[in-house]
Amino acid sequence: MTPLHYTLEDAHRWAAFSGDYNPVHFDEAWVKAQGGTALSVHGMLALLDVKRALSHEVGSAPFLNCTVRLRRPLLHDTTYLLTHDSARKGAAVVTDVLAGQVFLTGQLIPQTHFPPSAVTHRTVLKSATLAALQAAFAPLLPAAQQWHFLDALLFRHLIQDNSLLRQDVIATILPHCDTLASLLSCYPVVQTHQEVIFDSHLLAPWQADARPGALEIETLPALVVGDLQHGAIVRLASQTRFLHHNISSAITLKVGPTGAP
Repeated sequence: MTPLHYTLEDAHRWAAFSGDYNPVHFDEAWVKAQGGTALSVHGMLALLDVKRALSHEVGSAPFLNCTVRLRRPLLHDTTYLLTHDSARKGAAVVTDVLAGQVFLTGQLIPQTHFPPSAVTHRTVLKSATLAALQAAFAPLLPAAQQWHFLDALLFRHLIQDNSLLRQDVIATILPHCDTLASLLSCYPVVQTHQEVIFDSHLLAPWQADARPGALEIETLPALVVGDLQHGAIVRLASQTRFLHHNISSAITLKVGPTGAP
């Protein structure tokens, strides 16, 4: 059992790395205008701790599949408990201290293959950019593994990629947003799920490299169900290859009325 506690300072550190300045994490007046009560923790920041806990429970497999569900938003300056789920192998759960409500769940299971996917866009992170991102990530998760950093990097890519919202399935319902980062400031957005599939070699310890090689990241086709008026479900995905080992990440977002915190 591990206590988890996040502050506004933690939020600024994660946003500096990822580019996720969603007002739900920083602007209390905006949150209350949307019907919320308090600033919430970045889901991906809290999931770093969940994924680190899951990484110690894996068996032997060529690939691994990490699925997480964000059931309720965690709030700043509140203590939660991260525990292993005795009912499911390789699973963990985050609950609050008083009521025992479940906020996050995650599970890491073996997988036999890495699924192929079409690619809509490619971006290359140059060595200097990657070195700066490594330095920004290092204090976020001590004793990280390679897949933890790459997973965070893929999320950052989805936030920053200016090709993502130009995909036809998204552009038709979000005509005024250039990137996911700009979308966060225009509409209520809440992440509900994530799936990460990766080569088990990426369980190796991660450390910053003073002169990393360039890294290519691929944007994958998005999926959209619904519309902004009634609330849309949007699935965004990207993948990369590090030291000949594949990793992909897909996040699911609620956008619009159903995404209000």
